[in-house]
Amino acid sequence: MHGRFREYVEVLVATALVTIGGWFLPLNFHAFGEIYLLAVIALSLRVGPGPAFFAAIVSSCAWDFFLVPPRLAFATPSVDEGLLIGTYFVVAVIGGQLASLRSLRERAKLLAASERLHQALFDSVTHELKTPLAVLRAAFEHLRSGDPALRERLISEGDTALHRLDHLVENLLNQTRLDSGALRPKLSWCDPNDIVSSARRSLGDRMEGRALKEEIPPGLPLFFADVALMEQVIANLLLNAAVHTPPSGEIRVSAGSEPKSSRVFISVTDQGPGIPEELQARIFEKFQRGPAARPGGLGLGLAVARSFMIAQGGEIAVKSSPGRGACFTAFLPLQPCGEVPNS
Repeated sequence: MHGRFREYVEVLVATALVTIGGWFLPLNFHAFGEIYLLAVIALSLRVGPGPAFFAAIVSSCAWDFFLVPPRLAFATPSVDEGLLIGTYFVVAVIGGQLASLRSLRERAKLLAASERLHQALFDSVTHELKTPLAVLRAAFEHLRSGDPALRERLISEGDTALHRLDHLVENLLNQTRLDSGALRPKLSWCDPNDIVSSARRSLGDRMEGRALKEEIPPGLPLFFADVALMEQVIANLLLNAAVHTPPSGEIRVSAGSEPKSSRVFISVTDQGPGIPEELQARIFEKFQRGPAARPGGLGLGLAVARSFMIAQGGEIAVKSSPGRGACFTAFLPLQPCGEVPNS
């Protein structure tokens, strides 16, 4: 409704501008009849059928009242003038129909794209659910085995499957909160060492085989952030790094401050295949996944991380060279911090 009202206002403004020009410029009123016609054509291609028909009415009335002699009075139009006014309405109807067809085509394209996206999401969610559920089913079926080693392996596999399910549900819920605008960050002072440690613990054994090297200098300023959101951001970045870093590889986590840009940061660097340059600008979009991503997955982890950083007044960036890994950096504004009161 608001957009349609704006279209009617656009019609009135365009007609007024043509009328003002016709009032002051030394041109024959027939010439401005053609200019009004051009305005109706342009408007009918921009606005809906209703505003386009309204443009024809307003233009014909303005031309007759303000420009056709005698001015400031409605005159009975001649045959030529009547044909021109009639043309306004024909053009408005044709243009309105064209605009409607264009709108329908665009809507059909959006619906088709939405359908493809929903199907891809459904397929991904189905895959992500079936794999850990199959592991859990197999584990429970064989837990009564008398082999202690087998039971231990099944328990470990079941724990990994549960973590995978938990991560899937958490990302879906977080994205729903973001899309609905229900996210309200609670900012407080937090220690980057605590954030990294908590994020690492939350991943359990999903980083197994990957060494984690922390490079956080002592005396680094505290971060003013939402602790829970920052832990989720770093956990998503660590998990992304673990997925792409080969077994026995190293993941590096560093933190620091940039006084010149008044920012603090935490970076996570992997030893994966890297991200193609043409993909780096889209890597934080929902459902976007790199060419080397593991089968399944929803492509929500990095999108959630970016949204969480934006909600806290920060941002996230990536630097990567193909074949040399990727470095994801979460930035927050650097704010002065006095003594933290003991709780």
